[in-house]
Amino acid sequence: MSGNGATSAQLPGGVSEAQLRALAAAAASQVQPSVEHARWILALAESGRRPEALRELEAVAPRAGGRAEAHEHLAFVAFNLGAHELACDLYARVTQARPRDPTAWYNLAASERTLGRLQAAEEACNRALALEPGMGAAALLRANARTQRAAANHVDQLRGWIASARDARAASSLSYALGKELDDLGAYDEAFRYFSEGARLRRQALDYDVARDIWKLERIRETFSAERLALAAPLQPPVHGFILGMPRSGTTLIERVLTGNPDVAANGETDNLLKALADGSRTDIQDVFLRFAEADPARVQQAYARRAADPRGRRLVLEKLPLNYLYMGAIRLTLPNARILLVQRAPADNCFAMFSTLFGSAYPFSYSLDELGRYFVAYRECMRHWMQCMPEQVLEVHYERFIDAPSAEGARVAAHFGAAWAESMVRIEDNRTASATASASQIRRPIYKSAAGRWRNYEKHLGPLVSVLEAAGLDPGGG
Repeated sequence: MSGNGATSAQLPGGVSEAQLRALAAAAASQVQPSVEHARWILALAESGRRPEALRELEAVAPRAGGRAEAHEHLAFVAFNLGAHELACDLYARVTQARPRDPTAWYNLAASERTLGRLQAAEEACNRALALEPGMGAAALLRANARTQRAAANHVDQLRGWIASARDARAASSLSYALGKELDDLGAYDEAFRYFSEGARLRRQALDYDVARDIWKLERIRETFSAERLALAAPLQPPVHGFILGMPRSGTTLIERVLTGNPDVAANGETDNLLKALADGSRTDIQDVFLRFAEADPARVQQAYARRAADPRGRRLVLEKLPLNYLYMGAIRLTLPNARILLVQRAPADNCFAMFSTLFGSAYPFSYSLDELGRYFVAYRECMRHWMQCMPEQVLEVHYERFIDAPSAEGARVAAHFGAAWAESMVRIEDNRTASATASASQIRRPIYKSAAGRWRNYEKHLGPLVSVLEAAGLDPGGG
């Protein structure tokens, strides 16, 4: 194990040597794909041995036989390892074994959407909804799988399901789905009513105080001061890349452009950075930001390289988990061989795109226009701090400028990451790699400009947001 950076019986991720050996033995006793295999492969990944986990998964998943439960567990592991073709094949096996299970069809739909097979995703959603009418997650995924048309939509069906929704969680998902379909149809006032209702239901289920998050952003600026960041090691040639920004700011679009270069890999939205920082930190420091500020760069670099390694050996590996914008200072102190791209978008467009999106457990500030505006202002202050303190490592790009001149901006971004540029990279519709983000459907189309200024369709409803932005000196429609 020492070759993987472990220095004791406890491996990174909290898995011990003895536990890993026991899991490996249990998996080895199974000939067919099994839950034991899934547990072992997940433990490998959690202990920072992602390439080995992928190799084992690729060896086990294609085997014949195995129960639906095993395929389901292995599909979950495959999805989280970014092996999306394998995940989709495994989820399809689950639907074959359990054709009356709506969750199985929903999981298949989500996997198909990740691979860009949007018609197949919609068909799988329809199978789920036929078995469980009003299934909120499936209705929302189906609404987002394509642009709805006057002659082909689910508006009336969604209205009926909302009226008889079994609980607030389902009603929230169904409201977002109806809002999205009405937005596609240009019925903006009614769409806003349903986006607002979905957000209200989601917000009332959360125990959240935006002031706490704003304090964290201020604490981060204090901890990663200009004086501390000035002590960082000189930059090295880039091996790792981080594409950061608020959710729905355009990060996925730019990732798709860069991965048009065959020597660039994308791990998507992972917690690799957070785990590597934890691996390199002292456990006796209670303040997480100070702990990361004092992390051992050598240990973090080793841990991050181990976790983020591309199995195919491509030269540049990208990550784009939005919340990593909290740790840009830690990246500067520990990963001198990384470069950061900070994507900015017009405040009102970015905020409304978030408000009209139902996220999972993240971004609790996005369900209230006032809280969203307050958080966005604090976020911009933090980003201004990063740009002032580490301008050589961070390149700022504006979404609106990028879609106006994708070739020029794309070449500038590629140069920042030390990647070669080709004009073909802007044809993102030809990029067949997987995407598990909220933009998974949109990035299957050519680069388009219609999302810029979208907030104007809802301007009369966005008073609480606009007031907060303008009071802080931010132009709602500016970059």
